[in-house]
Amino acid sequence: MVATTRVSKGFQTVVPASLRKRFGVGPGDEVVWTILGDEVYIRVRKASGEDPLKALIGALPTEREADATAELDEVVHGSG
Repeated sequence: MVATTRVSKGFQTVVPASLRKRFGVGPGDEVVWTILGDEVYIRVRKASGEDPLKALIGALPTEREADATAELDEVVHGSG
């Protein structure tokens, strides 16, 4: 799936309706822009603070609680 938007004169853009519906994006959610080389990746961090991937990756027991967003940030930004 590919969706495109334009940047306005005020440097604003919108999240396309198809993506808002598919990923449940709503008011108060954060849009996170990550730069890797010459590419930009965008993800949504829900305002509720819930990790949307937790249900998928939390199925197996681990030493620490699963937090996909924090783990991705560690890989991308080298922070922990």
